[in-house]
Order: sequence, then structure tokens, then C-alpha cells
Amino acid sequence: MVKRRELTIFFLLFILGLFLAYTYSDILRAKENIFDRIEKHKIEQISFVLKNLQEDIYKNNQIATKNDLVSFFEEKKNREKYEHILSMMLSSDVKYSYVLYKDDENKFRFLLDASKTDKANFNQKFDIDLKEYNLAYATKEPQTVKQKNVENIYITYIYPIISNGAVIGLFNIDFTTEIKSIILESIKPLEAFFTILTIFIFIFMGITLVQIFHYFITKKKIFTDPLTNTFNRNYLEEIGHVIDLKNYSIAMLDLDKFKVINDTYGHKAGDYVLSHVSTIFKKSIRDSDILIRYGGEEFLLLINNRDSEKLKMTICERIRANVAKENFSYDGDDIKVTLSIGIHKHPSLEKNLQEAIKIADKMLYEAKRSGRNRVVVYDEKLNSHSSSSSSSKYLSFVKEALAEDRVTCHYQPIYSHHTGEIFKYEALVRIISKDGKVIMPMSFMPQIKLTNVHYKLTQRVLSTVFDKFKDNQKLVSININFSDLIHPDIEDSIVKALKSNHNLASRVTFEILESDEIENIELFKQKIHLLHSLKAKVSIDDFGSGYSNFKSVIDIEANFLKIDGSLIKNIDINSKDFKVVKSIVHFAAQSNMQTIAEFVHSKEVYEKLLLLDIDYMQGYYISKPEPHLVLKEELFKTVS
Repeated sequence: MVKRRELTIFFLLFILGLFLAYTYSDILRAKENIFDRIEKHKIEQISFVLKNLQEDIYKNNQIATKNDLVSFFEEKKNREKYEHILSMMLSSDVKYSYVLYKDDENKFRFLLDASKTDKANFNQKFDIDLKEYNLAYATKEPQTVKQKNVENIYITYIYPIISNGAVIGLFNIDFTTEIKSIILESIKPLEAFFTILTIFIFIFMGITLVQIFHYFITKKKIFTDPLTNTFNRNYLEEIGHVIDLKNYSIAMLDLDKFKVINDTYGHKAGDYVLSHVSTIFKKSIRDSDILIRYGGEEFLLLINNRDSEKLKMTICERIRANVAKENFSYDGDDIKVTLSIGIHKHPSLEKNLQEAIKIADKMLYEAKRSGRNRVVVYDEKLNSHSSSSSSSKYLSFVKEALAEDRVTCHYQPIYSHHTGEIFKYEALVRIISKDGKVIMPMSFMPQIKLTNVHYKLTQRVLSTVFDKFKDNQKLVSININFSDLIHPDIEDSIVKALKSNHNLASRVTFEILESDEIENIELFKQKIHLLHSLKAKVSIDDFGSGYSNFKSVIDIEANFLKIDGSLIKNIDINSKDFKVVKSIVHFAAQSNMQTIAEFVHSKEVYEKLLLLDIDYMQGYYISKPEPHLVLKEELFKTVS
């Protein structure tokens, strides 16, 4: 996208340039019009005098032919008389005044010359090659000769002396005027102003054009991933603040076990697979869809919503099927590639693009957890705005699970690389379906948010965790929302449990989402203070996913900052994420808080985090959540 600012500036400069050009042109036209008026007026005055003079010559001297005219002016007294009359016309404007005739050889000669300087003699030859003199004889009409390349008006006015229908002589008046010079001097500052302003405008237009041209030249390099020839994260940042989420669904695409491909066949084979699979992606989508290489083997697809709801799923299924059936052959080896996809159909219901991507990403990992090579859809719009019977289905599902004691927790270790020990465990709610499948919270939690069933589920989780950890010395983290904290029944359950067991209280950390909408900050601080007074600890969960209000985090005196997984998962290949996490670690250290990195899904991410001196880590590379408390010996056994 071309920068809107540069285009706007160029357009405004272009309009201003046109306006100045028109105004300057108008000034020039007005100047020429003034000069024409001056010239016309002067000629009219001279013509009037010459006409009267001609009549006087005819009336008093009976002149009928050229010879009569020559004979008349042969007499010195006649020449002096009319030279005197013509000399009265001489002024600072009229420079020369004389009478000519054409002899028998068609040569022009002087009859008289009233000029003050360089005065010609009677019958002196007048050498001239201007066609206007002959034209005056031929047409019997006055002729005007304008001198060129002279700032002042410098005009020769030729007035024919006519007798019996024939031209017998010519009055010749050379005149000039200083008015033009005065006008030119008057408008010079204005012309200079317009000239300088126009130069500056063209300079700025040139600079703007260079910037726009440079933008177009570098656009492909800046916004395109060189390996896959798809858009990259820079492009996502460019459009992120202007894209209308109502017009798109979001899909996260990830190649299954891509690390195994790299490790088995080499990174060149991995690059070949990425390049080839991106070609399949582009052939499987429409021109209105936007494909972005999000990081490593992960792609983000913005699916245009112009068509039916069903088509979104069809596009993703088509992509998955096309990849699955493709034969990837590299250096004689056949490589089997499959794809997992997570979809958020209505991202506009989230507060920003990153939150929507985060949900699609969770659906992606749900697809991987469920066996890979599949598409998993999260439809919050359907879940939040469907009919009451549909909403009741989720409420009934959770209610039934609570009644039948099928609500449980899995525990994921939080690891300290400094000591090589498990620091503590995070409790994660699960529901066991009637057929024994483990149901992840994203499948039911959003649909029951802020309902009474949600609060009952929270109380059940608290009760389960407190009961499991009350008699051991392990540390545990529990996820809790702000709405849970201000619920009187939940607050009462927390206070009773922790006041009755101070040892347990000192080992419990409450993880509160940083991205939660918290309107009453003061009330929030009061509840955090209550937890601290009970000797419990507080962790800000998903830090970096929301607005990251650093001041509020400092004010509530959290013990831990858990850095959001969206910043961690690509930290080994994304330098920007690395810099952001580095700044968060520095901020936490200065604020006496310890840091926890979640989503540590690979060795590369783990090793990158070691460079940042993160205090603790958790993720599938270290250990998946399990229904039992994982032992130290079980860590680093899972291949992500």
C-alpha cells in the first residue's frame, strides 16, 4: 500500500501548482492586455494627428500626385513648415517622425525628416527591408511594425498618404513608451514570488514522487517473503490498523511435523517444501484472500467474507486436501506433508486483530492436538449470538459435566532452567466427555463467559486444585478472570481456603489475564491487595497481548509476568519478537518481577530464550499438560 500521507501531499502540491500556473498565466494575459491597450491608444492618437495633417496638405497645396508631393517638399520653406508641425509630436515617447515616398525605381526616399538627431536630407535614400512599407502601398492601409526582444514598446507606425485612390507617400512615426517598463518593474516582485514558489512546489513534488517511486520499488522486497513469495509479517503490520475484520475470517495454517522434515532431509528440503506448499496455497485461494507467512512453517490466511459462510470452510478444506495429496519429491526422497488449520470465522468480535489471530492459533493447536491434518473452527458469533436453545446446549454441557464430576484439571510444569527443576505447575481446566475424550476449554469457556455456570466452573477448579495441593509442597498457578475476582462467592471460597491453610496460600499463584477488559482499575487493585494479604502471589498472564499498561502492572505489584505465547512461539526466527520480549524481561527485572515464557514448543525457541535469561518456561517442548504432576525425569520427552 502506498503511504496515504505521501499521496495526499503530492495531490495537494499538484493542485497548488495548477492554481499557481493558472494565476501566473492570468497575470501574463492581463499584462499583455494592458500593453495592447496602450499601443492601440497611442496609435489612435498618432493616426488622428496624421489624418488632419494630410488633409491640411491637400487642402492648402493642391497636391494630387506623387510628383506634386515631391515638388511641394522640394521647397525648403514647405519642408521646414511641416517638419515643425511633425516635430511638435516629438516627445520622450515619439523618437522619429518623417515622410517617405517611393521613386520611379521603387526606392524609398525622404521627403522631410522632423527628427532631432540623425536628421536625413531631402530625397536621401531610405534603406529598409521591412515588408510593411510595401504592404502599406499595396493595401493603402496603415501598418504597424513591432520591434522584437525589446522590453519597452518600440513601434514604427506607417500611415499612407493617399490621393485619387493611390498611395503617393508615407508618414513614418517611430515611438516608444516607458509605461511598459514601469508596469514590468511593478509586477517583477510578484512574478519573482510566483517563480520561487513554483520552484519550491516542483522541488517538493519531485521529492514526494521520489518517495512514492522508492516505495513502489522497495514494496515487493519489504512486504514479500523471498522464499515463498507470499506477504510477510511486515505487510501484516502495515495493514493491521486499517483492515476491517468484519470483511474477513482468519485461518492459521501450519505444516505438521515440519521440524522432522528439516531434521531428516535437511533445511534445503524444508525450504523446498515451504516454497512448493505456498504455491499450492495460492492456487487454492481467491484473489481477494490475503496469504501471509506468519513465521517458520506457519501461515496466516485472511479469507474474504464476500461469499457464503460455507465457502470459508471449503477453502480451508481444499487447501488441506491439496497439500495432503501432493507428492513432494526432493533429491530422490518422497516427503509426506500434511497441514493443520485453525479458523476464527468472526474475528471482528475480538477487540483487535492480534486477539483474533490468537484464537485462530489456539484452534490450530487444537487441530494438532486432535491428530493433525484437519481443520478446527472457532465460531464465537454462533456461540455468542445463536438462539437460546444453542446457548443452552453449552450451558447444559458444562452443567452436566459439573453434576457428573467430569470436570478435572491437567497440570503443565513451569520449568526453571537455572536449577534444572520444576518450579511449579499451572492448573488447566478440562472436561471429560461421556465417551472419554478430553475437551479443551476453548470449546466451551467462551460460550459460558459471565454466566452463573462459568462461576460455578471456576469454583470447581479452585476446589479441585486446592484439594490436590493442600498436603504437598508443590507450587501451583490457577487462571482466574477479573470477573471471577469480583464475584462474592468466588472471593469467599478463596478467602476461606487460604486463611485456613497458610502453607497452601504461600504456594498458590493466581494468573490474571493482562488482556482482560478491566474498567475499574481501583477495584482491581483492591482485589490484588486482598490476594497479597492472604500471602498468595499474582501473575499477569498473556502479558504483551493486550495494551500492556506498564504503569498498572507496576501499581498492582505482580510477582510474575507471563509473556504471551504469540511473542514466544516465533522468537527464534522473528527479531522483532525477540526485541519485544527482551524489553519485557528488562522491565520485569527493574520492577522486581520474575518472567515466565509460555508456548515453548521447540528446542530452537528454548535456546533462544536462554539468551534472554527468562526466569521460567513452559510449553510442549518441555512437557504437555498431564492429568498427573509430571516429574523432572519426564521433561523434554515430547516432540512438538
